[in-house]
Amino acid sequence: MRDDAALQAEAAQQAVAAAIEVARANFGRALDIEVKGPRGDVVTSVDREAERLIVSMLHERFPEHAVLAEESGALYGESDHVWLVDPLDGTNNYAYGLPLYGAAVTLCHRGEPVVTAIGEATTGDVACAVKGRGVVVNGRPFERAASTPVGPPATALWVGYHTQSDPRLEMLASRLYGRSRRLFSTWAPTIDAFLYLRGGLDAVTAYQCTGTELLGALLLLREAGAEVRGVDGALVRNLAELPELSFAGTRSVILPLIEDCGLAAAL
Repeated sequence: MRDDAALQAEAAQQAVAAAIEVARANFGRALDIEVKGPRGDVVTSVDREAERLIVSMLHERFPEHAVLAEESGALYGESDHVWLVDPLDGTNNYAYGLPLYGAAVTLCHRGEPVVTAIGEATTGDVACAVKGRGVVVNGRPFERAASTPVGPPATALWVGYHTQSDPRLEMLASRLYGRSRRLFSTWAPTIDAFLYLRGGLDAVTAYQCTGTELLGALLLLREAGAEVRGVDGALVRNLAELPELSFAGTRSVILPLIEDCGLAAAL
């Protein structure tokens, strides 16, 4: 008999797979697009359709759980179990016709992520992580291959929308650029999570991030062998208490990155 976590993981994977199919079916078509927020973030009719589908599937399976959805906000009251739903991560990419988008569903228990499923639209792959149990991709156990040192790391930078005019972000990006062989800014953490799983990405730097996909992406990275550390180098054991600036990756990659960037003094 499967336990609760296995049932929750199954439901998360099914919901993400269904949302990805909605997005893929509508990619490249004319969209109803609305601008939200002062920085030009957008929402499309596909976001809303995929979100309704995910929320409906989760609520049917777990009516006692609360949901926090990217577009609809808090649903179904309060609970120690809350599903975070990002039905279309990388909406701007999607609206521009760039095939860098995905979806994420994460279950948190008292704020801490315990189950996540992340889908990548280009391949249709769905990765799932349960806290303490590792990662599966398309239902099969997955282990990230050890990367071969090739000089400076390939690094992804995740930032909150409100930081775009922050001078500290400019300094951070400049330092990371100078100390990475590639600095990715895809605006889609779900895509970066798959890049990490496949070994094309070595580290993630997150600055003032709060998106509904964030905790799930970090849980997936951690279950794939990454550590999450703050700018002081200390391990972040509770992802619900993520500091303003954090790094994810193997210890051998992120500790030198933190030290080389001199970020403690800069920020």
